[in-house]
Amino acid sequence: MTDYRDPDDERVHDLLHDAVRDIDPPDRLDSIRARTRVRSIRRRRTWFLGAGAAVVATAATVAGVAVVGGLPGTDQAGGPGFAGGTPGGAAGSTLTTPAAPSGSPTEPAATDASSTAATPSSPTATAEAEGGTQALPVYYVGETSYGLRLFREFHRTQLDGQDPVSAALTQAVSTTPDDGDYRTDWPEGTRVEEVDVDGSGAHTMVTVHLANDGVDLRQRPEQMSRDQARLALQQLVYTAEAAAQSQLRMSFVVDGEPADSVLGVDTSRPLKEADQVDVVALVWIIDPPEGARLSAPFTVSGLANAFEATVHWELSQGDTVVKRGTTTAEQAFVMAPYEFTVKSVPPGDYTLTVTDDDPTGGTEGPGVSVDTKSITVLP
Repeated sequence: MTDYRDPDDERVHDLLHDAVRDIDPPDRLDSIRARTRVRSIRRRRTWFLGAGAAVVATAATVAGVAVVGGLPGTDQAGGPGFAGGTPGGAAGSTLTTPAAPSGSPTEPAATDASSTAATPSSPTATAEAEGGTQALPVYYVGETSYGLRLFREFHRTQLDGQDPVSAALTQAVSTTPDDGDYRTDWPEGTRVEEVDVDGSGAHTMVTVHLANDGVDLRQRPEQMSRDQARLALQQLVYTAEAAAQSQLRMSFVVDGEPADSVLGVDTSRPLKEADQVDVVALVWIIDPPEGARLSAPFTVSGLANAFEATVHWELSQGDTVVKRGTTTAEQAFVMAPYEFTVKSVPPGDYTLTVTDDDPTGGTEGPGVSVDTKSITVLP
């Protein structure tokens, strides 16, 4: 099958590449320290340790679907970054309900030599498409070898007059992620009743009106840790920034009253985006999305804050690795684009796994960072 790409996707690919080509990377000391921080955790010899995630994007209109979102890790123009990608752009892919992996091997593991580093070809956009449908960036929480981290999905949503920030925040607190490795830690029944946006650019103030009929959202539930509470609030900050495509500050109203505490976290002063090294997962698969059905050859793209920019990937069925390869992200120690092409693979249900290297090089340390997606390769 010919690897076909729509001409609009090719133009967006070039625009995205130009957007990030001349970015000067930020101070990498904190990132390097985070990637080499040693913890007393025995390294697990498995490819399934976690899942990957981050903020704000460049804009372009494509294929009748409007998309917002991007990547953290740049300090351009007072914003958190303007490069990234969206789901749904892999050759031959369509979104459907995911099929469970078959668990049966089809051929011995093979190395695919087609891996190359490139900017993800899937575009981002801000303009509203026909019918008011947008692919909204929504952040969720997941387990990684570094602890709890934020991951991002895109949800195609009919806005029906609702602004993207309100719609994205509503999904963050009350919807189930497409990827079963992700979750929201907001108490069940939490809802976003209103979102007020005041100002513009880095001076934007977003006030989120929250309510829950069964839980006092000012207090941290007994079953929720402090880390979970802090990350739940950052989940909303990152989601709002991605939807607004701007840095912002966030305050809260709970049950109609200004809240100085939410989930036990001090909110007497407006919250800002926390350092991505502390809250964002270090490896993402952006495309294909969870549950994609596609035909080979297909392209995988994403973002990785990878040690020495080295990114590994596997296609597996159960415990059997059918194909694997290695590619290189465009930069090391920052969230940077990677891309590779799977030229051929037998039809079937697969787990696609992307991971970086373990920076410790041994058995002690936080281990590798991983993202996985369940996909189906069509005949």
